[in-house]
Amino acid sequence: MKNTFFTFYAFMVILLFFGCEDDNTRSEDCAGITDGNSVCGCTDSTATNFDSLATNDDGSCEFSMNGVSLKWKKTYSVSQNSEYDESWSVNKVSDGGFILAGSSDYSGLLIKTDSNGNKEWHQNYSNASVLYVARPTTDGGFIATGYYECDTLPGCYPDIYIVKTNSSGAIEWEVSEGTSENNDYARDVIQTSDGNYVVTGTWNDDGWNSKVMLRKYSSGGNLIWNNVFSSSTANEGNVLIENADGDFIIAGYSGEQHGAYKHYMVKADINGDQIWKKKTQSIGDALLYSMLETTNGGYIAAGLCNSWRSNYIVERNNNGNIVWESCFIDSTSRYGYNDISHAKNGGYYLIDDISYLTKITPTGDVLFSLKLEDVNQSVIECDNGDVVVGGYGFREGNTGGPISLLRLDPENIE
Repeated sequence: MKNTFFTFYAFMVILLFFGCEDDNTRSEDCAGITDGNSVCGCTDSTATNFDSLATNDDGSCEFSMNGVSLKWKKTYSVSQNSEYDESWSVNKVSDGGFILAGSSDYSGLLIKTDSNGNKEWHQNYSNASVLYVARPTTDGGFIATGYYECDTLPGCYPDIYIVKTNSSGAIEWEVSEGTSENNDYARDVIQTSDGNYVVTGTWNDDGWNSKVMLRKYSSGGNLIWNNVFSSSTANEGNVLIENADGDFIIAGYSGEQHGAYKHYMVKADINGDQIWKKKTQSIGDALLYSMLETTNGGYIAAGLCNSWRSNYIVERNNNGNIVWESCFIDSTSRYGYNDISHAKNGGYYLIDDISYLTKITPTGDVLFSLKLEDVNQSVIECDNGDVVVGGYGFREGNTGGPISLLRLDPENIE
């Protein structure tokens, strides 16, 4: 009995001794894997400190573009040939992510990302040729618009296209409407304060004559009312907002088709009836692509002047009268501002067609202007003051390119 007890006791001591010694020799690698052999570093090939040998990303990636420090840059490929991919706008989503609208292989495209720009999903819409804008809706879904142009039948003309999706981009309803023998394009859509939707764009364009279109649809996609506006032969609406009073303001251009463009703004009431319209000559041809309501109840709009070569900004008061304007002419052909965003500490951020990010004071003085790449459609200031710039479509100055999104801290800009 004593021998048995002694043998058992000796066995336990040996097991405890060698077991503890074995545990002490085991360790975790940089990825937290016991006895692993992970190599930690930056695994993003677009980063300046990319480590081709790293097998685990440790969050150390650093990004730079033309000497500008970035928090991150993302590029999205959704087709085998990125030359057929376009992104026309980016908007914030309530979860901190972003929704991008564009096209891929000649069909409408939506891309949803998280707050770090990582793609969560993308959807193609075969009944659209392109989606110019997508905005989040109050039910957690999205409303998007653009146009559809068939390429198989003779006498087939573009029609406006509107799609309402759920939070994953699945279609809830879609609408395609237009004139029978002319071109119709939708450029912008908003959800109104009553939960319905209003669209603007170009209506009944025969190549020489066209109208600004304003159409209201119910939350289920049924037409409630429609109206058109013009001040010359050719007229186009590019951007739309609803002000605090429930009125609608449209910005675009009015003039002769293929030239003599004047920047154009229309204000309509809750029923789409005109309150005022303004058509004003600038230096050379001038068009407006983006617009905001100002803190004093007026409107600031951005686009191009100097016959497609320069950046343009105009502020109007609530009655439509010009407060100030600027046609920014320098040695570089900028081809116009495509988007404008409020800056929380006053002033505005703008992005132009050749990817210059500019910040101005409330009266138009330039605080900085820096050159980026592959982003020229949308600029957004985040809640923490960071700036997100994205989209890469073509107006006049380029031919499109990769669908990109980047984020930077303007406090790091020298």
